[in-house]
Amino acid sequence: MLQQQSSWRWLAILVIALVCQACSQGKYIYWRQAAPAQTEAINGFLAYQYIALERVADSAIADYCLQLTSQQTSGYQLFLLQISCAERWLAQELTSEQQQQAIAYYNRALMPLARAAVAKTDTRALNLVLKLQLDADEHGLAFEQLFISADLNAYDPFIQRQQGNGVGISVVGQRANSKTELDRYYPPEGIFRPLTLLPVALDFSDPVLPVLTLRAVLPEVNDGSRTGWTFGSNHYALNYDPAAAYLCLVEVAVVDTLEQSGLFNADKVEDKLGIYAIEPLQRDKIPILMIHGLNSSPLIWRRLSWAILSNPKLAARYQVWHAFYPSGPPPFFNAMRLRQRTDELLKHISPDMRALAANNMVLVGHSMGGIISKTYVQSSGSELWDRTFYKTPSELPVDDATRQTLQDIFIFNAKPYVKTAIFIDTPHRGADTADSWVGRLASALITLPTAIKKVFGHMWLALTREDIKPAMRSYMRGSGPNSVDVLSPRHPLTQALNELAFSVPVYSVIGNAKLAQCTVLKNCELQNDTVVPYSSAHLALAKEELVVQSAHNSYQSEQAIQFITGILFRSANADTP
Repeated sequence: MLQQQSSWRWLAILVIALVCQACSQGKYIYWRQAAPAQTEAINGFLAYQYIALERVADSAIADYCLQLTSQQTSGYQLFLLQISCAERWLAQELTSEQQQQAIAYYNRALMPLARAAVAKTDTRALNLVLKLQLDADEHGLAFEQLFISADLNAYDPFIQRQQGNGVGISVVGQRANSKTELDRYYPPEGIFRPLTLLPVALDFSDPVLPVLTLRAVLPEVNDGSRTGWTFGSNHYALNYDPAAAYLCLVEVAVVDTLEQSGLFNADKVEDKLGIYAIEPLQRDKIPILMIHGLNSSPLIWRRLSWAILSNPKLAARYQVWHAFYPSGPPPFFNAMRLRQRTDELLKHISPDMRALAANNMVLVGHSMGGIISKTYVQSSGSELWDRTFYKTPSELPVDDATRQTLQDIFIFNAKPYVKTAIFIDTPHRGADTADSWVGRLASALITLPTAIKKVFGHMWLALTREDIKPAMRSYMRGSGPNSVDVLSPRHPLTQALNELAFSVPVYSVIGNAKLAQCTVLKNCELQNDTVVPYSSAHLALAKEELVVQSAHNSYQSEQAIQFITGILFRSANADTP
């Protein structure tokens, strides 16, 4: 019997994976280490060459630096000499074009030394000693490992590393999540921060074996401002790549392995539920909270997160947050818990709730994540409660804790800190798949978490079926409703939620698996993204709507990402990209 149940479970998983195809995909980020620089020791003392460099006039320094690259002998000491020459060059009065030329020269010379320092290469045989210093992160905790951002690559052509225009080598610092109060809002896989590697000291005490110290600088400080670097009287931005730090996190993330457990056995991942900041929490950056859908995880937001973090204007204005929740429980239960976690996080950032971050949130929800997002921007009043129970909350004969939880699930108010909501492939009117044999099989195999079993267990001790309105009785059986049940077009709460007004402007991205046949709107109504029909995803009240070619994975459509980033620019009153 147990073997038969296991077979049915795996059949359900396979079928649901096919139905929700592309809801989540495996990682496709990889590291390609560059070949080490071909180096050899330079004959003679480096000190003598520095003496020659000091004799060069400021007006001739650019030409002198460039001629150093034509030397027949190469080596770490030559790179060091080029850096010193570039520092003088960068200190001169330069045009914008000349500055970029000098920065490129400086960074090229620095890269081999940075690679050697990060790899802990022994360079003493090449007449040079390298030392590495690492800034602590925003909490004062030390990084444990460094990565060169230029080594980061992606199979996905959409994700291409951005070439920075600042000085220094873009690197990523990593440390383990300490599991302390400071780290509870960051991904459990670890803390990744963008740093800039720069030479900060050269010790000629031993002219035969000089010591170069490189420092990994944390460019963004606690108040969100950026550190720069000065040569002479000229101030330069640092080569800084927050997108690379995010992609390093993606490389080690294991949250996608929790998707099926989150759907079928929520207790196994219950402790992972939360709102996770991808970068340092900032009072003066607008949060973009991305909420995934059924049988999914935050890894679906790779492209959108990268698009935001790799755009300097967006990265300076927004901070990316990802929600994770076990998707087996009903969306109203998960929505209650995510709203509570969001409130807590905003209070942590801004206790008085007056900061920019606490009043301008943008929500992006995919599929069932869109249903959860709606509970942030709609006020239910007693509508959902009255469609479920005959009695008012005060009349319900349950203990106070159960009553409060039921009220938090069924009665909610729009969050004033949310200013915009973007729905992607969202079944506002349900999806017929939930009522199919696949949906019924999946519903039967979902095991609800202890937290919701406890609430409904206490409820059933005090109530009978006669206390529940007829239309809801089939969904309130046993341990309570689950996520697949609520996605039924016939579900009373799905219908009620669809009738509520929005408190903020909303936008829709709708997938269509047969977009070529969707030349006019009336044809769109007959088509779907293989899971959600256009008629369910369409919102007449949406400020703008975009239909894209998609098999229920519009979050990775380039058109959709351009549409969303355009909304973000306008929402932040920023210039268009």
